[in-house]
Amino acid sequence: MHCMWSPKSKLVILIAVSLIISIIFITWCILPYDYSNIPRTTHCDNILKNETKYLLFPMFTIISGSGLGNQLFEIFSLLGMAEKLNRTAIFNKRDWFLNFRLKNVREKIPKIAENVRSMDIEPSNSMRYINSPACCEYNFPHVLHCEQSKFVVIDGRYFQSFKYFENFESEIRGFFVPSGLEMVEVDSMISFDDLSKFKNCVHIRRGDFVTDGQHAGSDPEFTRNAIEYIYEKNPGPIFIFSNEQNWVKQEISKKSKLKNEIRIMPTPKEKPFKDLYFSQKYCNSVLITAPSSTFGWWLGYLSKNQTNVYFRDIREVEDSVKYQMIDDDFFPAKWNKLGLMSNNGTIFLKKNV
Repeated sequence: MHCMWSPKSKLVILIAVSLIISIIFITWCILPYDYSNIPRTTHCDNILKNETKYLLFPMFTIISGSGLGNQLFEIFSLLGMAEKLNRTAIFNKRDWFLNFRLKNVREKIPKIAENVRSMDIEPSNSMRYINSPACCEYNFPHVLHCEQSKFVVIDGRYFQSFKYFENFESEIRGFFVPSGLEMVEVDSMISFDDLSKFKNCVHIRRGDFVTDGQHAGSDPEFTRNAIEYIYEKNPGPIFIFSNEQNWVKQEISKKSKLKNEIRIMPTPKEKPFKDLYFSQKYCNSVLITAPSSTFGWWLGYLSKNQTNVYFRDIREVEDSVKYQMIDDDFFPAKWNKLGLMSNNGTIFLKKNV
């Protein structure tokens, strides 16, 4: 006796098979690559293998869709560490979701694609090193200098220290080259009258920094007083970059003695690179008012004069990032740390210890 499938049964089976295939596809494409099976044993040998060796990170900030500042830290730390270890930086081609996420960064910074290509890794010829979970400290694994595995995976997150890439600071600036159209847009952000003046740039971060219970958003009193502090040193227009422009208008511009000098900059979310391009070309000084903001950090790092970058002392504010941070690893020595006297609101320069 032959079993006959009804049209309804066939439809149910077809849907079930399609669902299984979809789950397999989503699991393969969306879930991050699993590095846990790669051994952690080092293979140091005095006899060096004459072959190209590679270095990669899981690239947590890119996979998780973190902010641009976080992603830039991880990409340039990968390049810097690869150079220190005499390896070639790569992205894991087997991680489909990572390469999907990289598309935007590669389009905006073509030199990323030129310097870090995607390639298949060989798990059987790989070694995994577990890095410190802290976001903002320099933890260079010297033991890996003698590692002979063809592929080394440094399994960590964030890598937010300029010391990872301090050996090629000038090259990093060369990565940020806007297209002709983008440069026209950047140049349109400043008036002709301001071109010849000293240009003070200020980064203000509010939004999720105020509500997430982890970060300290820009404080109005510190921000207003710190703007006056840097203006007294170098008078000139004040270009404010912020993710909350209405707050800036109400709490900073309207209440500031320097309201006529303040320019609130258009910062569309889909074009954050414009702010970085502007800083690199025009900002003579930068004030970072939310000390754990990595985007603010990059505005300062790419600006024209590193001795004119100012930041609030993170130890003064309720920001839990400070418990994962070694200040000297995160803030370059040339930068200026500012404090706020709680009794009268005076801004003063602190020593970098």
